[in-house]
Amino acid sequence: MSERSIFSNLVRQPDGAFGAVYGSFFLQTALQPIFREGADGRLQIAAFKGLIRASAGNMPCSPAEFFERVPEEERMAVDGLCRSLHILNTGALGRREAALVINFHAGLYTTPQAIRQEVEWLRLAAHEAGLPPARIACEIREHPRDDLDTLVPFAARLHDSGFAIAIDNYTGEDRDLERLERLKPQFVTFDTAWLRSFVENSAGLALLRVVIGQFAAKGIRAIVGGIEEPEMIALCRDMGGPLMQGYLLARPEPAPTSFNVTFPEGDDAPAQTPAATAATAGSVPAESRAARPVRQFGRRGI
Repeated sequence: MSERSIFSNLVRQPDGAFGAVYGSFFLQTALQPIFREGADGRLQIAAFKGLIRASAGNMPCSPAEFFERVPEEERMAVDGLCRSLHILNTGALGRREAALVINFHAGLYTTPQAIRQEVEWLRLAAHEAGLPPARIACEIREHPRDDLDTLVPFAARLHDSGFAIAIDNYTGEDRDLERLERLKPQFVTFDTAWLRSFVENSAGLALLRVVIGQFAAKGIRAIVGGIEEPEMIALCRDMGGPLMQGYLLARPEPAPTSFNVTFPEGDDAPAQTPAATAATAGSVPAESRAARPVRQFGRRGI
């Protein structure tokens, strides 16, 4: 799959969203908002998480199953194609401030040539979308087989080209501190299981508040995912106001989404408080999904 063929696979749908054809699969973007809460209690979209949705013959296919069917020699190109979709669809929303967090299979990019090519594709997609690179955060997800020494040049090349970096599953362990120091991220998502162990008492919440404050001093925005109960919003306030993501606030929606209507940008936008958002979340058009039991700091939509 060449650079030229990647973009020739893109299609513009009647609703304005971008999709792509790969073999028998049709690929689409789903976006899930990541919110900040203002001093007035109003929720505002700070970023979107880009999620790939694959289908074959109108039958949905999980991202993991889809990538298993992609030949190894084409995975890097298809991985880049998915990110291009997310960038183009986010740019089409026309928002002036919201960032975009996009996943990387970082282990695919281990040579200088592969890194250089991927960064060029990202720059091309960002230019076409009218989205400044600084608003695109490339999430380098933790994988046991990944070599941090290999990831550092990749992160440095992305930074040099103006892109932001995000890391996930932060637990404060030595490896996480090393990732923080060497990858120099602008967004950090906490590990949900680790977070649960801290929110059970006031001392744990105080420590989280210190950590989030230290992040903010370094220009790092902390993200708490899996917000599925109203109590978690209050706990986030006690932590110092990290960014929030979860099904309680907003579910992923296929592009072009309704978020410009439900969460318009600007000072004149109608107030959307966490309570009001939670009360109406079930009425917002979103992806169909099987019902699951509510749990604290869940992993849905992440």
